Amino acid sequence: MKGARIIAWVVIAIMGVNMANVAINSGMDHGVGFDTFLAGSGDPWQLFINNDLVTGLLFMVGWLIFREQGGRLADRIAWVWMIMWWGNIVVAAYVLLALWQAGGDDRRFFLGRRITQLPALRISAATRVASGILALLVTLWTLVGIVKVGFAPIATFGFVMGFAPVTLSLLLVAWPARREI
Repeated sequence: MKGARIIAWVVIAIMGVNMANVAINSGMDHGVGFDTFLAGSGDPWQLFINNDLVTGLLFMVGWLIFREQGGRLADRIAWVWMIMWWGNIVVAAYVLLALWQAGGDDRRFFLGRRITQLPALRISAATRVASGILALLVTLWTLVGIVKVGFAPIATFGFVMGFAPVTLSLLLVAWPARREI
């Protein structure tokens, strides 16, 4: 399990650097990369890479849905949406959460709620308030971005699909599920 933790943190670090590069050198003012994703589909190799990414994420989403069966539906929706839009940085975060919940038990890691109740993260009141405020700020920033691109369909779709799950995730941190264990 230690190896999985190391890999997850390496993925988060690599993807974090890549996200910083995008933010600095390209920005998110044109639809959070959706236009770039679609533009690359004209090249056979880029289409292959895009499809490889999406199908790999679908495998991860399948495991997450299987593992989280019986949990709060809003949490599953947020995780799935975040994974399908933001990719492997979210996969790595979910793996870290699953490893923590498993406490070293392989069966608990892979099967999750199917075999046992899972511990919920303890979230302080300050973190909950900050998450609520951040959800509001992300929503406002998204709306400003949509207006800035003049409601262009692809960019607007990118903004909504890219940042709505961030807002939802922050709201779920602000209003966490009841503690299970």
